[in-house]
Amino acid sequence: MDQPRPDVRTAAIERAYTELSRITRRASIRARGSDAVLSVVDQSLVDFVVQHPGCMAIDIARYLHLNRSTISRQLAGLLAAGLIRTMDGGTGNAKPLEATDAGCAALDRSVQLHRAALDERIADWSDDDIALLAGLLERLGAADEAGLPMPSRDDDA
Repeated sequence: MDQPRPDVRTAAIERAYTELSRITRRASIRARGSDAVLSVVDQSLVDFVVQHPGCMAIDIARYLHLNRSTISRQLAGLLAAGLIRTMDGGTGNAKPLEATDAGCAALDRSVQLHRAALDERIADWSDDDIALLAGLLERLGAADEAGLPMPSRDDDA
């Protein structure tokens, strides 16, 4: 009887979903309360560009399963703010993107503030509990990312 009953499993999944939703919502609220923190959307987009230099709006739209026009509007704000810039290459309006120094600095500040909030919340946790949480979140993240369309890293364009 190593398998949990379906009702117990369903209840545990609901608890996990509820807590992840609350944590995400609180992070969003925290971001709105500070000029030093990027919005959750802006942080996600700048981080994507940092992780995938040379990506294009269509790559981000495919990855996030959003309409390209939605992504283009968000990216226009980041371009205007000097957090990302277009690179040479591409065709027409489809230009490769890269983060600027200001964008990398804003991302670092934002991550540091969210990280500090996490550090504060788990300050009294044991090292084993923190390692367990990190491992389980990595496992969840890997399962979540499986099959998502990633931008090509080929430089033959």
